[in-house]
Amino acid sequence: MGSCEGSDPTIHLYSMTVELTSAQRRVLDFLVERVAGGDIAPTFRDICRGLGYRSPKGALDHVAALERKGYLIRERGQARGIRLTSKSSGVPLLGRISAGYPSDSPSEFGARLPIDPTAFGIRDRSKAFALRVRGDSMTGRQIFDGDFVLVEQEQSPRNGEIVAAIIDNESTLKTLVLRNGETWLRAENPLYPDLVPTVGLSIQGVARAVIRFLSL
Repeated sequence: MGSCEGSDPTIHLYSMTVELTSAQRRVLDFLVERVAGGDIAPTFRDICRGLGYRSPKGALDHVAALERKGYLIRERGQARGIRLTSKSSGVPLLGRISAGYPSDSPSEFGARLPIDPTAFGIRDRSKAFALRVRGDSMTGRQIFDGDFVLVEQEQSPRNGEIVAAIIDNESTLKTLVLRNGETWLRAENPLYPDLVPTVGLSIQGVARAVIRFLSL
């Protein structure tokens, strides 16, 4: 299968805009892992030791930012007075993604899917996010309309992996094909065509799990 004008599109990790800085995310992940492990809430000095900050002020500034953004509550006057809110649990739900024809994907920043990404083999929580599927182009791999897909940001996606991608400025969920120096996306439903980029292909991440809530 040929690509546009004989050129091979560049694949790169798509940088998503999130409401937390990388430093704030590191602090939040540290707090979440402490709580998940059954430990008591850390002090600012504990955070400094755990993350390598030289001064408690660095930890204090990030904790204050997390409090402003609703991820935690601080009990004033207590050395271990940090309490996580429900917003801190789970993984970010970044919107819907098309498992049909590519489309714009509306953002759902602030929403979270209440799952533990480490249970699905994602070691770095900061690289995990979730998307909700819209469409039926991936039914051949048991991904259906309305499912949630747990995605891990991945620098080097491999041939045959299911990826969340931006192709020609539109989002979609498809199987990545790398063959003979060429790159395209394959639907897992014979009703849909393969997608060959004409402008570019950006990989948001690799699907690691499908979550389906069953109604009674």
